[in-house]
Amino acid sequence: MDFSAFLNYLTLPLLWEGLRTAMIIAVVAFAAALPFSLGMAMMRMSDFRILRLLPIPYIWVMRGTPILLQLLFWYNVLPLFGLNLSAFWTAILGLMLNEIAFMSEIIRGGLQSIKKTQRDAASALGLTSWQIMHRVVMPQAMRSIAPAMANEGMVIVKHTSLASVITVQELTLSSEQVVSTNFQYVEVFLAAGVLYLAATTLIALAQNYLERHLDLERRGHAIAVAAQAGRGRGGEPVPGAPREGDGVEAEAPALQKFLGPARASAGEGEEPAAAGSRRPYVVINKVSKSFHGTRVLRDVSFNILPGEVVFLIGPSGSGKTTLLRTINRLETVDDGEITVGGQFVGYQSSPSGTVPVRDAARSRARVGVGMVFQHFNLFDHMTVIENVIEAPVRVHGANRAQARTDARELLAWAGLAEYENHYPHQLSGGQQQRIAIIRAVATRPKLLLFDEPTSALDPELVNEVLDLMRRLAESGMTMVVVSHEIVFARHWADKVVFMEDGEIVQAGSPDAVFNAPDNPRTKNFVHLIEQRSEGQSKTAET
Repeated sequence: MDFSAFLNYLTLPLLWEGLRTAMIIAVVAFAAALPFSLGMAMMRMSDFRILRLLPIPYIWVMRGTPILLQLLFWYNVLPLFGLNLSAFWTAILGLMLNEIAFMSEIIRGGLQSIKKTQRDAASALGLTSWQIMHRVVMPQAMRSIAPAMANEGMVIVKHTSLASVITVQELTLSSEQVVSTNFQYVEVFLAAGVLYLAATTLIALAQNYLERHLDLERRGHAIAVAAQAGRGRGGEPVPGAPREGDGVEAEAPALQKFLGPARASAGEGEEPAAAGSRRPYVVINKVSKSFHGTRVLRDVSFNILPGEVVFLIGPSGSGKTTLLRTINRLETVDDGEITVGGQFVGYQSSPSGTVPVRDAARSRARVGVGMVFQHFNLFDHMTVIENVIEAPVRVHGANRAQARTDARELLAWAGLAEYENHYPHQLSGGQQQRIAIIRAVATRPKLLLFDEPTSALDPELVNEVLDLMRRLAESGMTMVVVSHEIVFARHWADKVVFMEDGEIVQAGSPDAVFNAPDNPRTKNFVHLIEQRSEGQSKTAET
């Protein structure tokens, strides 16, 4: 091989002009395919069967036929329909149409990798479908989408070489023209290969940068190192963090400013009215729900007074969580209706009864219903303080600076001030659940729903979560709790509802349900739960 000739061809303007043409085709085709790919991915994930099936034939054809054949097809067929595109634009169109099929499947796979619980948590905070996709799902999905999309970027650069068959003057065709005059195949094609390699290397470097930016473990490690030095992100002192030698907890905020009016029947400074004269705050009237033909709720009816703490207990599969999710309309009801503060959540009245509204998230936020999930469901890509301020800023229009100030007050109240810049994966289960409670409280709810908030925790972490719930109960927050924490329920519940097979078997005060149950099924279940609690206590002592 003539090395000097190779260097000469490596700097040959004709080859560089061919590379420039190839890169323009690749970049334009990739950028043009991206929005169509996202749209097609969303269609493939739609709840509507027709939308899900519509893109399948297109994807099947584009992925199953050679790109060379597709380019020749468009080049010869488009003029028959009066579309006289140049070879350059035909190449862009052909590569774009081909890449839509591949990129849409990559995006769909990334979006489906995000657990539904993340969407539920965002929806419970009041985020719209667009906000959920933009703020929660897509940023997390990008960790799996980015490497595959970078590969597609490299593929499309290499596929530009096939545009030579429709006479596009890109790098490969330019190389062939040079070879046809001097027959130095090795030197010319090696130079072209190096130029292709340089272009794809730039994509690889961009991929590496993006992956480092999306690496939560790496970002979390940097924060942990800063925290050990007593400094926050960017070298700033962590606001609200306890300082060495202080010896006291940060002062708790005036919690009441974060809570909606808990006891609607009592005015400012008045004593609550007697229970019999108070209007119910939550009304559940003959609610029924089925999944795939299986009835999980059967004509469930009961009321919750303002400021009451209601515990839902019962065996697994009894419908407790489903009932909880129907209250804030994470699940629809088949029959019956539920009102919170006299308003429907995610429904509106019609001549034929109540019908679901499209913007259920906004309805949920307007009424003021917050929810805490069993498995925390914090947004993994956001820091603690970003988790807390997301809904106040995005849903309720709060000033970002004020929202951060409020969030720091709540974190100090929960004894978590020093963790504001940590990511969820850096925290214990108990800390994550307390952050989840704080995130719900930051929206200033009037009603809080708890779905087995301690069942995913180690026994030694349960008390710190229950302590936060106790303080909320003391503040007068209306709460509905799915849990088997009988000790907590005995002291802080106003009402206990025992469910089995989707029905209410018994409802009453904690004393009536736990100490003198009037139903054998209730008595047997309470006995089993108490035995389990005693066993856990003995294990913890050991």
